[in-house]
Amino acid sequence: MISGSSNRQRQPALRMFAIEFSQSSLPIVGQGEFDPSFVVSRLGAMTSRMLVAGVIDNMERRDTESGPGYRGRLRDSTGLHMFDVTPFSPELHADAEEILARFERGDRFLVLMLGRARHYETEDGGVFTSIRAEGFREIDVNRYHVWLARTADATMRRIDSHRKSRELDNNEASYKSGGIPSDLITGILKSREHYGDIDDSVYEVAVMRAISMSEGLAPPEENLDVPSVSDDVAPAPSKSIENLEGDEAREKAKEAIMQCLNASESPVDYDTLIRVCSGVGVVRLTAEEVIDDLRDVQALIQEPEFGFFEIL
Repeated sequence: MISGSSNRQRQPALRMFAIEFSQSSLPIVGQGEFDPSFVVSRLGAMTSRMLVAGVIDNMERRDTESGPGYRGRLRDSTGLHMFDVTPFSPELHADAEEILARFERGDRFLVLMLGRARHYETEDGGVFTSIRAEGFREIDVNRYHVWLARTADATMRRIDSHRKSRELDNNEASYKSGGIPSDLITGILKSREHYGDIDDSVYEVAVMRAISMSEGLAPPEENLDVPSVSDDVAPAPSKSIENLEGDEAREKAKEAIMQCLNASESPVDYDTLIRVCSGVGVVRLTAEEVIDDLRDVQALIQEPEFGFFEIL
């Protein structure tokens, strides 16, 4: 037996628009020490970790008994994500201070954020959602458009599956035989039990707006203040946020991941791939993006068992 082993498993970071997450009201709290907690959306997304993006709409420092923390709002094409940088994440504080200083100077810029889904329940039973930041960095408009397009695809997949589920009995066997993707079955079951019938057209409209923005065709009523790509408005991210930047970081991560997998005769676990990327100067947030891209977009790798990867 390996000393110090545990049952902890990595939860995938879901791409999600603010409108879907903010309307979620079904928390599922893990019972064991390493059991993950989730917020289940109306479309059935089992949300534990998230990859979101948008303009910093507000940022403030908060002093607590545990030390300084930060609270802010991130606006995407559909609404607002509330987020926190906790006192227990001191490695993020320098970057949070930098973002706070720029926001207070009047700068408006785009940020990609990795975080954990959180919820707060009021005395009258209301549920409010937020994100506990695990990592973030500034991105340009082109990178934001990529995030918009991929998040639109992920949301549309959930919409299609939820619509299909209405024609099926609300049980696992019926969903499997009816072609609902296995990773969505549990969430849709819980969603239909909790929310009942929903109007998913609001999410489809959000998808169409996101697609329009990603193609540079934002509708006239769009009020998201997205800065243009220029040195004056959107300066390059500082080295304190990322050791390597942009395409250089992604190429380094891809090369390191593929070399690691090619050199192994068996599937390689997720944490090992993250460490390999860290060894070449690529931060965790970028490494996660590249792993997802190699698996879901470029189809160069596969995940035969959750958390383990191999060459496809």
